[in-house]
Amino acid sequence: MIKKHYKLIIFLLIIFVIFLIYKDNHHNYFNYTSLGDGYALGINSYGEIDYGYSDFIKDNLEDTKKLNIYIKDFSGKDQSIEHLYESIITNEKITTNHTEKNIKQTLRESDLITMTIGLNDLVYHIAITPNMNTYQLNEIINKIEDNTKKLISEIKKYYPKTIYIVGYPDIPIENYYIKEGIKRLNEMYENMDNIEYISTADIVEEKDFLNPKNIYPSKQAYNRIADEILKKVS
Repeated sequence: MIKKHYKLIIFLLIIFVIFLIYKDNHHNYFNYTSLGDGYALGINSYGEIDYGYSDFIKDNLEDTKKLNIYIKDFSGKDQSIEHLYESIITNEKITTNHTEKNIKQTLRESDLITMTIGLNDLVYHIAITPNMNTYQLNEIINKIEDNTKKLISEIKKYYPKTIYIVGYPDIPIENYYIKEGIKRLNEMYENMDNIEYISTADIVEEKDFLNPKNIYPSKQAYNRIADEILKKVS
């Protein structure tokens, strides 16, 4: 009887050790999803898809053996708030690593989501507004804010964790209303509930924009943005 009891204790100890090993090896694995526009995608100063901040975050998670899945296929150079919202409503599908995934499934399975969104909306609405003025800019920002809250609310249905929204740097562009609009966009995100705002104002400098005709910064600037995000995430 004592011998049987002893064997049971040994068996339970073995099971417990296996559980601890499994837990140690799996509890820190991240499914990381990057959503948004060209900044989220990693467009460089010459308009090409290069290495963006999400790729540097992916590298960090890989180096620290914390990455499980990385997806940025739901980002796009022309991505807008409304289009991303519709992608969720219609449950857009992608194929990554020979596996088909839909966006709702991706959101549900995500442990970390970063997003840069709103610049395309701003530029588009300014471009189609004749005789632009401050009042009209206020209207555009108000519309973007309403659409952003709607988008975040939809994301939260499938991903209740923290959404890290990355702000835009001070892009050296001549258009006053775009520059002012970017400033207003960042203020909007900074004061928004249910998200964690990542400021890039002091991280990306004018010299990081290698091409004066392009609104995207250098690879080095994206690396610094990634470092700032990782500080917040950790």
